[in-house]
Amino acid sequence: MYERRYSIVVAGPRAHEDWVLDAAALLRKETTDPRSWKSLTFYEEGDEEWSPELLAPFEAPGPDWRSRLREIPRSSAEQLLVAISTNWLDVTKEQNFEDRRPALEEKARVLLARFPPPTAQFFTNGWYGTGDPPDFYLPLTGCDPLSEHGWDVGLLAVSENELGVFWSFDAT
Repeated sequence: MYERRYSIVVAGPRAHEDWVLDAAALLRKETTDPRSWKSLTFYEEGDEEWSPELLAPFEAPGPDWRSRLREIPRSSAEQLLVAISTNWLDVTKEQNFEDRRPALEEKARVLLARFPPPTAQFFTNGWYGTGDPPDFYLPLTGCDPLSEHGWDVGLLAVSENELGVFWSFDAT
């Protein structure tokens, strides 16, 4: 059982051809959102590992990041945003999910509208089984953590001009 759940939602400019460099700058809070969207970082007050000044718990983005990410289509990215907004990262365990599903999906579409087709790309470190496209309304089967925690899953949204990080961590 996980003791704590943390989430990060942040977006910012894309300044480099290699968007991994932009992800690093965004996570280190070296850039600000040109659209002035409010970033959300949920952590417990006094928790040193989640100090707002630190990159932690993320590992420094680099070439290893790319090898642990899988590209997914927009439809799967929408589902993944819904899944990581639930208590268990598993919509099958959510009470009244089918009643709440339309509103959750609309919120995901609003966030992803910032990353327009046809050039937007979406990446995750979550394992989603063998479906094509991946169905994140089925339970995640695992992940390739990008943090110091044993379990983290999220979505990187990349457009020609911007980058978004939507992440959930479970700490034991």
